[in-house]
This record gives sequence, C-alpha cells and structure tokens, in this order.
Amino acid sequence: MYYLSVFIHILSAIFWIGGMLFTAAVLVPASRHQLLTDKKGAFFALVGRKFSRISWLLFIILIITGITNLLARGYDFADLTTSTFWNSSFGQPLFIKLHLFGLVLILSGIHDFYAGPRAAELMDSHPESAKTKTFRKLSSWIGRINLLLGLSILYYAMQLLRG
Repeated sequence: MYYLSVFIHILSAIFWIGGMLFTAAVLVPASRHQLLTDKKGAFFALVGRKFSRISWLLFIILIITGITNLLARGYDFADLTTSTFWNSSFGQPLFIKLHLFGLVLILSGIHDFYAGPRAAELMDSHPESAKTKTFRKLSSWIGRINLLLGLSILYYAMQLLRG
C-alpha cells in the first residue's frame, strides 16, 4: 500500500509540475502566434480552466497520499504535535515542504479564481489597457512563483527521502 501511495504521490507531483513547465515552455510562446491574435484571452481561459481543474484534483490527491505516506512510515498524528518530530532530520524538511505547499494553495487560488480569469477576460475585450497589462503581469508572476515553489517542494521531498 505504501509503495502505491508513494507512486501516486510522485506521479501527481510530476503531472502538476510538468503541466506548469509545459505551460511556460510551450503554451505561452504558442499564444504569441498570429492565429491567436484576437483570441489569446479565450485560449488562456480554456487552457486555464482545464489545467486548474486538474491541478486542484492533484492537490487533493497529494494531500491524501502525503498523509498516507506519513502514516505508512510509522508516524501518527500525535507525532505531529511534538517539537522533537519537527526538529528531526525528517521533520524539518517536511515542515518547509508543507509551508511551501500551503503557499502554493494560496497562490493557486488567487491565480485560478481571480487573476487568471480576469486577465483572460481583459485580453480579448481591452487588449491594450493598463488594467489588462496589470492582470497579465500578476497572473504571469503568480505562475512563475508557483513553479519555483513546486520545484522547491520537490527539493525538500528529496531531502525527506535521502536526508
């Protein structure tokens, strides 16, 4: 059961981080093509909704498998209430990883339910307005920060397993 949970946890993380890398490396550059000149907002709205749904499902899976992995390693909820656990070589990277994941959830909520949809809406209706540029930059920076946070989480996940 433990190996299946770890496999699903890693696969979910790969899918989420890979999706962000694909967006940055392929979708954003492709959006600059002349075919999408008047449809960039619609393009990003469509892609954003699809990826957002998948991401939030992956977040739920990551939470469930993360708890399962922790329990399967012999820790229980009582351990999480002790300073000994959080000061251990396992607890310290887990503490950082969980806080980074919390930031990801907050930033993803802002991006997926406010900044991203607003930017996409404004891109087609008022492409040159200052408000559009502000929301595009905000959405873009939140995406970049989330990618960096995701890669940082990956680093701390490696520390959990490799010390």
